[in-house]
Amino acid sequence: MATLTDQEINENAYRQLKDSIKRDYPAGRFVAIDGGKIVADAATFDELDEMLNTLGKTSPDIMVVEAGVDYPEYFDILLPSLRS
Repeated sequence: MATLTDQEINENAYRQLKDSIKRDYPAGRFVAIDGGKIVADAATFDELDEMLNTLGKTSPDIMVVEAGVDYPEYFDILLPSLRS
């Protein structure tokens, strides 16, 4: 059985937590998920980033979502250099 990556753990956790995030956090609030759990939240992305740095959480696999936003289940990120 394959071991999940940190990113996959956080993506799976978001799917489980999205209803409670919508219910428990005001729209526009930024919420960080790490290790499958909500580890911080703040009014702005910059505040959240500072809080995460203070906590020593600097992994690029930390998922940050904005409460009240409906994110698609999957999406592709295309870098400008890859576009035809």
